[in-house]
Amino acid sequence: MIKTISNTAFSLGIIAVLNFILITLVYRTLGSAGSEQMILIVLGISFVVLMNNMIGGAALVYLTPRKSVYSLLSISYLWAIASVIVVGSILYILELVPMEFFYYVMLISVLECVFSIHNQVLIGKKKIVNHNLLKILQKVIQLTCFIVLGITIQNFVVAIVISYLFVLILSVYFVKYHVNFKEKDSLKELFTTSIKYGFDIQSSNVVQLLNYRLLYYFIEKTMGTALGLYGLAVQLSESLWIPSKALAIIQYSELSNEIIEEKRKQLSLSFVKASFVITSVLLVILLLIPNSLFLFVFKKDVEGINEIILALSLGVLSIAVNQIFAHYLSGKGIYKYNVRASIIGFIVVVSLGWFAITNYGLIGAGIVTSLSYFLSSFYLAVIFVRESKSKLSDFFIRKEDVTRVVGIFKK
Repeated sequence: MIKTISNTAFSLGIIAVLNFILITLVYRTLGSAGSEQMILIVLGISFVVLMNNMIGGAALVYLTPRKSVYSLLSISYLWAIASVIVVGSILYILELVPMEFFYYVMLISVLECVFSIHNQVLIGKKKIVNHNLLKILQKVIQLTCFIVLGITIQNFVVAIVISYLFVLILSVYFVKYHVNFKEKDSLKELFTTSIKYGFDIQSSNVVQLLNYRLLYYFIEKTMGTALGLYGLAVQLSESLWIPSKALAIIQYSELSNEIIEEKRKQLSLSFVKASFVITSVLLVILLLIPNSLFLFVFKKDVEGINEIILALSLGVLSIAVNQIFAHYLSGKGIYKYNVRASIIGFIVVVSLGWFAITNYGLIGAGIVTSLSYFLSSFYLAVIFVRESKSKLSDFFIRKEDVTRVVGIFKK
């Protein structure tokens, strides 16, 4: 189990590195304006996939071992089409993506939704290695095509299309072995079950994405291409979450196999401390990088990026521990608090975001983001303390915390 999870954590790290290379290439060659277009394209696709995952996400993973895969795929494909039409219409009407690339966004959304559906089936069938292989392969092909074709936004979207076509065909090959066309379930009942289960989990993700990215649209409407610089600072800051995400994955697996509540609590507390310490160290290193080095790496004007990262710092640390709290609660089957935490952060962004950006620019955006993340995490911390019956002294780092975390990794 731990070996499989470590493989997943390693895959997340590889994908993050490849994404960083993509971002670096775009910023070095096309500057803030090109980076802005890339960000809006990717964000538009993310919203489509988010709606798709109401049925084709965690609900699909849960139901795959229990229901007909053929029937699950049937309703998932139909929901994917509906997601593209509904969200695509919103993106078009409000012009939330660069309109010259709108049809590319729709095509990529279709491909990514279907690919995501296949990947969830593989997870449900415990084919984690296949899932990780496909995710890494998609990013490798995208990056390779992007470099070969040339660094332009046009080629950026073409590279995505090529990569998803390739891995989608491969995913069909993997999934076909799990489809029995003779086994069928009632599509109506299956849809109802899927939407109920998926809504509990995905509603939090919907609000969280708005919490994370709504400010992008505020910046784009008020400051234009400055979004490219802010997006770069956010990507650099959020790359520090890789260790905490890996810890959260391992934590969730350990909790699912532990029935003694005291051990579940102590494990989660140890992971909170480990996530905070590791992220803090990485954050200090990032903050100490001089602007001249950023300029050497990205070539284009990155003046002020250090200050933006500093403004985001509290939020980065908050989400690092937030993920551990959220997984503890999810492991107990309690999802409502994660939704409420996301709503708290969203309220902060909506109420203060526009004012902060128009008056304080990108620094204001960073401060509002940090405040949003901090209040969300503080709420989950309070709920964690209540549910686990923890005390303030439990959050102090002890020798047994190090022993516990190291012991798990040694498995």
